[in-house]
Amino acid sequence: MKSPAKSPSSNVRSTLDRIDLSILEALRESGRITYQALSERVGLSARPCLERVKRLEQKGVIRGYTALIEPSALGHDIIALAGISMRDPSAVARQRLERAMTAHQAVVELQVVNGEYDYIARIVAPTLAAYEALTDAFLADPGFGIGRIHTTFVLKTLKSFDGYPASHSRD
Repeated sequence: MKSPAKSPSSNVRSTLDRIDLSILEALRESGRITYQALSERVGLSARPCLERVKRLEQKGVIRGYTALIEPSALGHDIIALAGISMRDPSAVARQRLERAMTAHQAVVELQVVNGEYDYIARIVAPTLAAYEALTDAFLADPGFGIGRIHTTFVLKTLKSFDGYPASHSRD
């Protein structure tokens, strides 16, 4: 799934009606739903339903479509949440680190956060040794400006991230 060039504006959010939200929720639950089944589910004929989906894609509300894959099926037995604190918070160091982390396939999610850490990364690895080698490499490169990485390992996932809810977006 690709990231949007920019987030939809609040103006786009305010134009989403009940049918748009129903379309988004149905696609979030089943991205492989046919347009015919989608149109029946939301109470529109197929053509207007397709036009709404295309409009939601063009406005950046729908970023893309993807399959949700079980990490252990691909050998990702280690899932870590890494809190990353910068030693050198300069723009150059941050840009270099962000480029390297977003390009690394083991880093499956990266957030800029406030508080104790500057970033939170979700990282997958086949073994603890592989995870340690990855974080050691990031820590060893002075150009990244990392002060420390605090790791929390996922022991058991009770609820996976399956997309943002559409139905609660107006609460």
